[in-house]
This record gives sequence, C-alpha cells and structure tokens, in this order.
Amino acid sequence: MHTKPCSMTDFLSASAGTWMIRRVVHHMDHQDDEAGDSNLTVAPFGTEDDCVASICAALGVDKNQACGGARFWWESNLKESERSEDRAAALVDVADREDPRQGFLLRDKGYVEKQAVVSRYRFDEEGVLTITTRYDTSVGIERCWFVTDQLRMRVSSVQCMDGVTMTTYCTERRCPTTDDILSHARQTALREA
Repeated sequence: MHTKPCSMTDFLSASAGTWMIRRVVHHMDHQDDEAGDSNLTVAPFGTEDDCVASICAALGVDKNQACGGARFWWESNLKESERSEDRAAALVDVADREDPRQGFLLRDKGYVEKQAVVSRYRFDEEGVLTITTRYDTSVGIERCWFVTDQLRMRVSSVQCMDGVTMTTYCTERRCPTTDDILSHARQTALREA
C-alpha cells in the first residue's frame, strides 16, 4: 500500500535510489521546446554528513537546525559515465519545528541560477510537495508527488519580471536495483521449477 510522504525526511527517504525521468520543457520565449530522458539518483544523508555543516555555513544557518538532506546526480540513461559534480547538487532540510510539513531547503547550487540558495517548501494534505525558490532575477516553483511508491510526477515553472519563461512536466519511474532484478529472477525460476 502506498503512503504519501508529508515531511521532507520521509520524502527524501521514499525518493532514495535511481529514477528514470521523461521530461518535457516548454520555453515561453524564442527557444525551441525540449523533450528527453535522463536518470536522477537520490542519496539521502543524516545530520552528521559533512555536507550539512558546509551548506549551513555558506548560507549562515545554524547546523543544529538541520534534519539531514540528500545528494542528487542527473545522468544520461543512454551511456554509462562517471558521476560529475557539474550535474550534481546537495540539499539540507531545515524543517519547521512546529509543523514538519513545511520548512526550508538549503542547496549548494540552485537549478535555475547556479548559486547557493534557500527554498521554502510545504506539503499539502494530499502529500503534494511545493518548493518555491527566489533567485536574484527569477522565481522557480516546483511541485512533486508520488502516484505510487514507484512513480512520481513533477511540474515546475520559472517566472521572471516579464512573466513565465519556462514550464516543465516530468514523469519519474523508479529504476530497479540489481538486487531487485536478481530477486525477480529467483522468484521466476522457483515458479517455473
């Protein structure tokens, strides 16, 4: 049975692993729209991770307020390659002590403008996560939710002074691990024996 995460700690834990992303990007300016596939790997970490202290220090936040976080890597799903820091980010969760459905995400680099950034997040009653990030020249709004434990949906927009400049729609399917595949193979072999 699927349970909807309603805190960032639960959301990051439920997101652990590799996801195949099918993405459509609509540019509202003069650029062509895009579509493509990629992989996203999510690796949650606890408060003792070195990343917590460094990101909190960079953004002037007391590291004792942190609840952990996660590292993210965006990778091609067409060819194997080494993980690159150019396609990586880390975030630290600072949950509201009164209401763990909301809080702040501290990121070592933002998605829109590549600088350290603080985002505000909130989960609604249905488990939909909304992240709002205010950059120097734009605002990014992202919504993400689990349809099942194996399927997530994500939509986002980037707004500048002259209006919305970009929207995205993503379907994210969890990739099976090697252990998952071997387990299925064993179960199949037992059924066929």
